[in-house]
Amino acid sequence: MSRRGPGAWLRAAIVTAIAFVPALSSVALRAQQRDERAVRAAYVFNLMKYVEWPAARGELRIAFLGNPADGALFESMLNGKSIESRSVRVMLRPEDEELEECSVVYFEDEKANELRKTLQRLKGRSILTIGETEGFELEGGMVGLVKQDDHIQLRVNLEATQHAGVKISSRVLNLAVIVRPAQNAGN
Repeated sequence: MSRRGPGAWLRAAIVTAIAFVPALSSVALRAQQRDERAVRAAYVFNLMKYVEWPAARGELRIAFLGNPADGALFESMLNGKSIESRSVRVMLRPEDEELEECSVVYFEDEKANELRKTLQRLKGRSILTIGETEGFELEGGMVGLVKQDDHIQLRVNLEATQHAGVKISSRVLNLAVIVRPAQNAGN
């Protein structure tokens, strides 16, 4: 029989702990991403309370364009809620023709070409477009929910909202950074 020294169990415990660190940090990262996604869903829901669309719809539909797992979190948090007696329903990756029946289109991480194409197709329609990529509002989107340090910054492209006839309350606009894409053209 081999006899281990008094520190053998400690070394074994340290080696085991080190082996679990990557797994634990991965779990922590997923939890942090889930928390950030929940914050974004709350932003969308609360923002919708302060928006007027020119054509009243019975149901407020949110099209989620992005990772299905992230969309499922939006769906679980927002489906069935109501705003001014209108129920909210999240649609994950709806067909193109279904987008036009939505009140909100949320862009998680669309590729630049797809983003531009979809925004162009929705341009001028009374559909609030919200995205989370840097520069979304400069590409013609209406509201950017951009991560800035440890918080989410609200950026609004007033030109796009006005062109679509979507009115965002001054209460929200006072909290937002107002972006004017025409000033950034050519950058």
